[in-house]
Amino acid sequence: MPSLRQPVGPLPASIYWRRRVVVLAAVAAVIALIAWLMTDQGGDGGSQSKAAQAVPSQSQSQSPAQAITPGASPSGPAAPPGGGSTGGNPNGGGPVAGGGGSEVSLSTGGTGGANPAPAGGGAAGSGGGTGGGASGSSGGAPAVNTAEVMALPVCASSQVALELAGTQNSFQPKDKPRLALTVKNSSGTNCRVDLGRSASVITVSGNGNDRVWSSGDCPSDKGSIWVQLPANGSQTETFTWDRSRSKPQCATAEQAPPANGTYVVLAELTGLSGDKVSARTSIRLDS
Repeated sequence: MPSLRQPVGPLPASIYWRRRVVVLAAVAAVIALIAWLMTDQGGDGGSQSKAAQAVPSQSQSQSPAQAITPGASPSGPAAPPGGGSTGGNPNGGGPVAGGGGSEVSLSTGGTGGANPAPAGGGAAGSGGGTGGGASGSSGGAPAVNTAEVMALPVCASSQVALELAGTQNSFQPKDKPRLALTVKNSSGTNCRVDLGRSASVITVSGNGNDRVWSSGDCPSDKGSIWVQLPANGSQTETFTWDRSRSKPQCATAEQAPPANGTYVVLAELTGLSGDKVSARTSIRLDS
């Protein structure tokens, strides 16, 4: 083709060749630019794809945090607090009403293996009302005044022993003295005992047999609280004295708090068949 090798026109042939070179160079530059752009985009896409793949891989390599689940809560009935005088649910164990500055609760302790408590001995307490709790065969609050309990024979005084003791030997000014009265059955036969505030009483006395306080002076409930006393087992009443003073029949008592010193505590149980049984102990009030 003569026109390609030998340009035809009014201008010299060298000018046409230069134009052709420029056009070819421009076309080559455009092609190179397009190829570079396509290559660059492909590289970025691959990097992004690899990065996207790396993220799930990294997350998959981390195990999820384990949820912490609490263990089972302790179970079993606790000894409920009560008042200074008797009461409670007639269909089962529960709080015992109180009065005269006292608190009383009943709980059931273990049977067998417990040596009979000596009739008396212990630490004395100082003024204030106390409460009690009974302990027996299975732990927790014992059944009170139920048909099963009432079907049992009343415990004889000959088969019952008392043990009275303070939770500590001495009490600081802010402490409320606590005394535990354990009623033990030394026989091999189940029986029932009345632990009501009129039948189970503790009395605090100072020097010279000065009567300071008694859980039986002004109970809010004088009803009976019959509980089972298991064979070779026990029930425990815990009395909490608030250091107040009291007089029989809810008479007005001296308001002055008991002084520091040693106090004798007498426990008497009359809810039995036969004579009452008693126990003594002593505690000290410190400044």
